[in-house]
Amino acid sequence: MKRTHGWISGILLSAFLVANAPAQIIYSFETEDLHGFANSAGDGWQVFRAQIGVTHGDYSMGVQWPSGSGGFRWLFGNGARDELLPYLQISKKLLMDATVPAGVSVPWANMAVSLNGPSPYGWNQAVGAVGLPRQQGTRTILIDLESLPLPDPNVDWFQINFGLNAGGAHEIYFDSLRLYRPACEMMAFTFDNDLQGFNIGTNQVGITLSWVDGKMRAQSTGGFKWLFNGGEDGSVPNLAAMVRRGYLVVMDVTVVSAPPAGWGNMIMSINSPAGWGQSDYTAEIASGPNTFTRTIALDYRGVALPGDDNPEYCLLNLGINSGGPMTIDIDNIRIYRLPVEGDVNCDGCVDDADLLSVLFDFGSTAITASDVNNDGVVDDADLLMVLFNFGSGC
Repeated sequence: MKRTHGWISGILLSAFLVANAPAQIIYSFETEDLHGFANSAGDGWQVFRAQIGVTHGDYSMGVQWPSGSGGFRWLFGNGARDELLPYLQISKKLLMDATVPAGVSVPWANMAVSLNGPSPYGWNQAVGAVGLPRQQGTRTILIDLESLPLPDPNVDWFQINFGLNAGGAHEIYFDSLRLYRPACEMMAFTFDNDLQGFNIGTNQVGITLSWVDGKMRAQSTGGFKWLFNGGEDGSVPNLAAMVRRGYLVVMDVTVVSAPPAGWGNMIMSINSPAGWGQSDYTAEIASGPNTFTRTIALDYRGVALPGDDNPEYCLLNLGINSGGPMTIDIDNIRIYRLPVEGDVNCDGCVDDADLLSVLFDFGSTAITASDVNNDGVVDDADLLMVLFNFGSGC
């Protein structure tokens, strides 16, 4: 009996230690070489294992720009095919947490991303940059690699690379590179038939909104413009309930006409009786003269949210900025759900469905959300995590 108690206690302890672990993590940055990225240090750049901004495990990957200057540098992965390729075969949309420590801020920061392998695959760089947080706090960024091909499964090596850029000496900590999960989405606006209450307000100039082929088209003459949400009654059904349970606003954006200056970005706000909740994260939406479609995400953690699911009003507003005239199409605005411990199917409630998922996959070593603690096998520890959190979020 004592042995049984010890065995169960050990499993429960391991469950507690990884209780905040998002499923299907690719890189957790636990080793000193940081999956090869540490080898990219030099010329004043520091890339190191750290304990700031840790969102999984014990360590993060810290990056410091050269003292007193900004600039661009590639960080190269280790090329270990089997650490990366099996995950991208499941999804080419990824999430990663990025933390800026107290006392650090820059006017702008972003990241290019590439996949690389031996010829004939070669260097494949995603069009457009990903916005990085510019000031204190932890934000989750979305990396959309859907436009890039994948190499032959038997390729000798395969790597992901991050090209970091900032308008000043920056310091940032990365952790939990993981798969994006469509199951975690809550659909807010689809624009199937109209603009869903989005408008330009009464005093703005240089911006028009129109409905084009099931998307919301915004045509701007440049500079900063708000796309306001809400009809005459000032309400959007179920939006409050969604934003209270999520942390990312996700949408598909097509650059129809790129701005001459080659840049365009977006912020957001949630307006409710709690106040005007404007996020401090800026997502990149345009890059150079390119026209393309990709998915972006805006992390809104820390903004004022409605106090209940049925406030008098709850509105989502989008602020776009560009270096000259720009036309974009926006579609499929959804809210990405906050993780609930033990919620295998990401519906926000730990219930029988999650328990059955773990039982059905029991013993599997595949990449699956049923591996709740992300240790590579679906076993008793995963089952206990679901049981321990049963009823959470429901």
